[in-house]
Amino acid sequence: MVNNKTLMMVVLLSIFMAGSQTKGNQDPASHQNKDSAINQLKVFKEQTFIPGNTVTLQCGNITDINWNELIYIVWNISLQGRKCWLGLSSKRDGTCNDGKRLYNTSDGVYLVIPKISKQDEGFYSCDASYRAGSFAVNVSVSVTQLSTQLDSENSQQIAVCKATYKKTAPTLHWEPALNVSFNSTSVQKLGRFFMMENRVYLPDNITISELTCVATYTSESGPVQHKSTLHLKQNGPTGTTFCLRMKEETPTKR
Repeated sequence: MVNNKTLMMVVLLSIFMAGSQTKGNQDPASHQNKDSAINQLKVFKEQTFIPGNTVTLQCGNITDINWNELIYIVWNISLQGRKCWLGLSSKRDGTCNDGKRLYNTSDGVYLVIPKISKQDEGFYSCDASYRAGSFAVNVSVSVTQLSTQLDSENSQQIAVCKATYKKTAPTLHWEPALNVSFNSTSVQKLGRFFMMENRVYLPDNITISELTCVATYTSESGPVQHKSTLHLKQNGPTGTTFCLRMKEETPTKR
């Protein structure tokens, strides 16, 4: 009788251990599937644009979604101190009254931001539903800010270029390149932003008529270049008068 009880306990213990092992083998796959689904719902992008340009944001890849089966699409927009949304469905029209609109085409639905400015910086969250599934994407939109000015120190002219950024600092350089005695770059934190400043001490015998500061920003859509030109206008044989003019450039991909 004792042997039978012992045998029964061994069998039950074997079954329990086998079940535990099977459950343990299944858990990682289950967690992996859940993590994969979460990642699909949390697509995040960072894009940088130059002020004054009309830009478009896309919700998802056109090859991933059959736009003929679209049920609805909604953009939730969170800007500095204000929020609004735009929707494309039979029941939702939108609350954005600043010129933003949805552009519906056969290969996708695009959010259009006309003449983008610093006021359009923020987070743009898109949710799209179609017959075969759904798609969501979050886009962090940054707008470049670049300026040039002319300072002086002990009668020496100094060309100054200032560029703001959120996370990744741009690279700054001057065109044409100059053989200068001193060139310094510094970074200062301004609230939620950073400002990079480059100062170039100009030689007394400079003969060029203008200098252009070029800021190159990184973006998921490719490198973006913003240029600001500092004009040096000759004013008679004995003096030089300096004026400023901003020169906007379209995004440059390399």
